[in-house]
Amino acid sequence: MTRSIALARAGLLLSLVLFAIIAWARQLAESEDRLLDRAEFVVSDAATPPTQGWEPVLLPDNWRLTRPQLSGMAWYRVRFDLSPVPSQPQALYLPRLSLIGELRLNGSVLTPDVRFDETGRQGVPMDNAPVYVVLPSGLFRNGENLLEVRLQGDRQIRSGLSAIRLGPAVTLQPLWFERQLLQVYLPYVLLVLTSGALCFVYAYTLRQRRFSTIQLALLVGIVTLMLYSVLKLPISRGHEQGVRALATTGMYWLLCVSGHRLSGIRVPGMPAVIHGMAAFTFIAIAVAMIRADVTDRIWLLAWPLVFLQMSVIAALLLSAWRRRSVKLLLLALSAAFWTTTVAQSLAILSEWLPWDSFRWSVSGALPFCIVLLFFFAERFILDREEAAREQRAAIASERGRILQDMHDGIGAQLITAKRLARRPDVDRDDLASMIEESLQDLRLIIDSLDLTERDLLPLLGNLRLRLQPRLATLGIRLEWDVQPLPALTGLGPESALAILRIVQEAINNAVRHASPSCIRITVRADRQQAVIRISDDGRGFDAATIGPGRRGLTGMHLRAKKIGARLNVEGRSDSSTGAQVTLAIPHQLRDGGP
Repeated sequence: MTRSIALARAGLLLSLVLFAIIAWARQLAESEDRLLDRAEFVVSDAATPPTQGWEPVLLPDNWRLTRPQLSGMAWYRVRFDLSPVPSQPQALYLPRLSLIGELRLNGSVLTPDVRFDETGRQGVPMDNAPVYVVLPSGLFRNGENLLEVRLQGDRQIRSGLSAIRLGPAVTLQPLWFERQLLQVYLPYVLLVLTSGALCFVYAYTLRQRRFSTIQLALLVGIVTLMLYSVLKLPISRGHEQGVRALATTGMYWLLCVSGHRLSGIRVPGMPAVIHGMAAFTFIAIAVAMIRADVTDRIWLLAWPLVFLQMSVIAALLLSAWRRRSVKLLLLALSAAFWTTTVAQSLAILSEWLPWDSFRWSVSGALPFCIVLLFFFAERFILDREEAAREQRAAIASERGRILQDMHDGIGAQLITAKRLARRPDVDRDDLASMIEESLQDLRLIIDSLDLTERDLLPLLGNLRLRLQPRLATLGIRLEWDVQPLPALTGLGPESALAILRIVQEAINNAVRHASPSCIRITVRADRQQAVIRISDDGRGFDAATIGPGRRGLTGMHLRAKKIGARLNVEGRSDSSTGAQVTLAIPHQLRDGGP
């Protein structure tokens, strides 16, 4: 325990040191670079910078605020002085450029692979990726230099240009990589994590044979991440935002339902509020998309669901406190952190935060995904361990049952046969009959273990094959009238053996006491039960004269009661129709239960 505490303290100290180094490196980078926040702007479709019409602007320049109806091409130019030209490699860093931009330094193109929109083909948006370009030293001039940006914007997507940082490559590269990691690479990591969580949830719910809303939420989450980071739909950018918003709304809705169920706190009317709020958001987004005037502000319709998520998370926190559950607490805290980052992204869309602020919503989902993955991975592993324990217990129980059956049945019969064999006056036919009964009991035990999808007919078929030759040698005809049976829920080796023994005992009683010429076995099924009827044409009996001392009939009744079946024995001594034994087996029976 002391060693674990020491390791935890060392890990915490190392984390603090790393954070301090990162903060120091960031401060050093920001102190050595140059912030270019004054530019000139002109709207122009020309492939080269125009000579007239320029107006001064401050960066960052958010088109949504400064020119909300602008869609198309425009130019920025930024002038800066270098005296003398730096000897170490210089780089250019833009936290955000939206929608598509081409950079030029002193007339030379720095980003030749940029694809603008063309007729019938959409370009590649750059708003999710920060821009980082290492500048060739040969392009610099001693004195005034000119940086030009040709920018394509769209009124449906928040377009514009952030302030530009110019400085040593070694200091700007960490700033770019940090944002690139969190905003570009992280969605792919989340895609892998949510896929893994979905696999565990699917395996868990498949094992439990139940429907899981979290399973659906993760599936919708994967679709949303793919729409966000991988898939490009052949529709307008505004409608693409609407499709993403619909998928995200579905994920929020399912997560709210799942969180409410996991908390175990039943707030009256809460499910109706969740469903109603989700339905309202779905309809509002769909109406906005039908109106065909869709912008990325369609995401603001998710605000009510964000507040609703906070109430569900509060219920999870309360439940974690009551149950003293660390796992539930971590799940609630990670969900609260993610929801807070979603609110921060919506605040940027609402223009409450600077336009080029980093959007934390995707990064905020990472802790939630990790906790969710471990949450259901642990559930899956515990479920598998519990299943293995149950399997071992079932094997041990079945082994004990077989041993008990062999001891009470075959063992007792063989002991009796052994005693008969040692007596000089024993009838050999009696001895052979006793051994034959032992063999029949052994065969029944073996047959009861050979269940096929809870189907009773193969077991009865095996019993017929074993009994028919014996009955034929006695001059008794065996008639078999069987129709298909549905699968019997709860049919296991013990209940199957009980049914076979009842049928066998009914046939043995007919052979011993009725001297029949024909025994008929009929199997039928209806909606509630399967019915096995054993009838013969031998001497009947008066059911009223059968007392409790008849061990065969008493054992048959006990076995039927044990598995939840009903047994009826009919027979009249003044009738030539013989006796009839009817066993009614419910479709849902007890496998040897009390």
